[in-house]
Amino acid sequence: MRSIALLARRLFLLVLGAALFAAFGCGGGGGGGGTTTPPAALACSDGGAAAANSTTMRCGSATNSTTEIVNVVLGGPASGATTLRGLNFDVTYDASKLDYVPAATATSQLFSPNALVAVTLLNGLPGHLVVSIQEFGGLPNVSVGAGQHTVLSLTFRRTAGMSFAPTPLAFANADATSASATITFSSGVALSYQ
Repeated sequence: MRSIALLARRLFLLVLGAALFAAFGCGGGGGGGGTTTPPAALACSDGGAAAANSTTMRCGSATNSTTEIVNVVLGGPASGATTLRGLNFDVTYDASKLDYVPAATATSQLFSPNALVAVTLLNGLPGHLVVSIQEFGGLPNVSVGAGQHTVLSLTFRRTAGMSFAPTPLAFANADATSASATITFSSGVALSYQ
């Protein structure tokens, strides 16, 4: 009887040890513990700073694991200033993977608080944003000096249930209104959820 109790006790300890081993992911290989897979999160990558007199998209900040702010940034000239009245551009994205999250009130960090800022979906359909930022008639042109200047922030969210490799956001139909120098537009931002 005593041997059955001893055997049962050893069996219990063996099962308990195996359960703890599995639960805590203990593994060999140098005492570093087991590996864990980090939870999936929306990730952003970009091509770096905007060149002089160029507009690009840059990663902003994640508001949570499924939402990312993307900044539209204008690089000022190497010296002096560039003036302009407005910027017009479209942003295209894969609507099967990303949702645009409209701001309560669209504002520009570069243009005056009285500037007209319109951000809307083309024909109300996801996947194509139309953006126009213009100074009103009596206001002076915006003067842009050297450095990086955030024009506008756009928020995108992972479409529910979707995982995806880096997916680009791209400019289309872009131009600057009454600019004293040619303003170019280059994309270079991609979002992924893996």
